[in-house]
Amino acid sequence: MSVELYNDGIHKCIKFNDLTGDGEIQSNQFLIINQRRGLLIDCGGYRIYSALLGEVSRHLPTAALDYIFLSHQDPDIGSGLNLWLPISNAQIAVSALWTRFIPAFCVRGLSEERITPIPDKGMKLSLGETELVAVPAHFLHSPGNFHLYDPISKILFTGDLGASVGTDKESISTAEEFDKHVPLLAGFHNRYIPSNKACRAWAVNARQLDIEMIVPQHGTSIIGKELVEKFFDWVENEKTALDNFSDSLFKLQ
Repeated sequence: MSVELYNDGIHKCIKFNDLTGDGEIQSNQFLIINQRRGLLIDCGGYRIYSALLGEVSRHLPTAALDYIFLSHQDPDIGSGLNLWLPISNAQIAVSALWTRFIPAFCVRGLSEERITPIPDKGMKLSLGETELVAVPAHFLHSPGNFHLYDPISKILFTGDLGASVGTDKESISTAEEFDKHVPLLAGFHNRYIPSNKACRAWAVNARQLDIEMIVPQHGTSIIGKELVEKFFDWVENEKTALDNFSDSLFKLQ
């Protein structure tokens, strides 16, 4: 199923949210379109390729894909590249830290001259008549990790930060809903996000952006400036994997 997150007739943000199978972790994929040029965020693995291709093709021909943006290196993020690259001319925008890993997803030579390395400080990606911003999010949860900010829709796509598992709620938009949602956020955050120091540094920089919506790769979107601020506060203060670290994790059974 596709959900329009934003549409002003020229610029669109579309979420695909139910392509993963039973027993697999729920995962969202996203398409940003400006002036009929497209960027696909976190294309996923081979299992969802056919369904995602069908959904994307309803909105845009694959020949009009300029970028496939990978927030980090996990297989649920981009292991389907081997299928997307032959049917498009898209550049792979990924952290410079992970560029040498991309060929492991592809047949030999397929990704050559198709990679746009993102430096640690981030960069802008031109799409149609706008520019999207790769925002540094290192160690949240990957050492080479980027979020993508769309200044037209004012959406920040946050990858695994803000992920929630075990809910079918599409979005939340009230303080009461956010408070009920926190335990679902914490379950993922406390294990997969390693560093509160990184969280605090990220929040300082993210607050400089004009954000109306936080949209993670897994689970529920957070809508409205009030909830975005509550999310920042929560991220700054919530314990992470290293805060919960125990020597017992290393004990042999």
